[in-house]
Amino acid sequence: MKVERAVGGFGSGRELYVFKVPGTESYLPGDINNDKRVDRNDLVSYMNYTGLRRGDADFEYVSRGDLNANGLIDAYDISAVAIQLNGGAGRQQADSLAGDLQLKPDKRSYAAGEEVRITVTGKNLRAVNALSFALAYNAQDYEYVGIETKALSGMENLTYDRLHSNGQKSLYPTFVNIGEQEAVTGSADLVVIRLKARRAVSYQLQATDRILVDKDMNIRFAKSATN
Repeated sequence: MKVERAVGGFGSGRELYVFKVPGTESYLPGDINNDKRVDRNDLVSYMNYTGLRRGDADFEYVSRGDLNANGLIDAYDISAVAIQLNGGAGRQQADSLAGDLQLKPDKRSYAAGEEVRITVTGKNLRAVNALSFALAYNAQDYEYVGIETKALSGMENLTYDRLHSNGQKSLYPTFVNIGEQEAVTGSADLVVIRLKARRAVSYQLQATDRILVDKDMNIRFAKSATN
């Protein structure tokens, strides 16, 4: 606990009791590799497990890393480590978390072999220190090519193109600030997702599990529109 300021310059306190159940093991949130500390090694581990879902073969192994208990390793879980690295992120920010995401393909129909460019735009963002979402797709229709960063170029890119244990392919664009970095604010193009059409397709992809996180680990489940 860190006291940043006090009303009138005065402060007082009372005892805070923390009880540990006998026989149980203490756990540091974010210590995904169980070495009793939170450091860059945990971030590397999270990079390998980004987008892992409950039901995947390895999920139970890292389930303690699912800190928001939503059955998915996402930007919230990774933020628990990221805000502690490189000296730590400043906390108690003045602005409240806000904003939504918009996904817009460059067109609606594609021939086999054509590149599909999906622009992800942040709308009225405020105090966004990390974000992630899922984009499930049919591997017979699309092939993941890459992702171009725009307004998120200062963030760590943990995007993962994952094949789930049930055979579903999903892309998890995931970006977090490491340590103290400027949060994303305003409306701007964030990234461009690049896919290749394997056959003639009509664009019908929908983003799910959209999450925005601030430096204080507050969450906003962003709305997502596709134009």
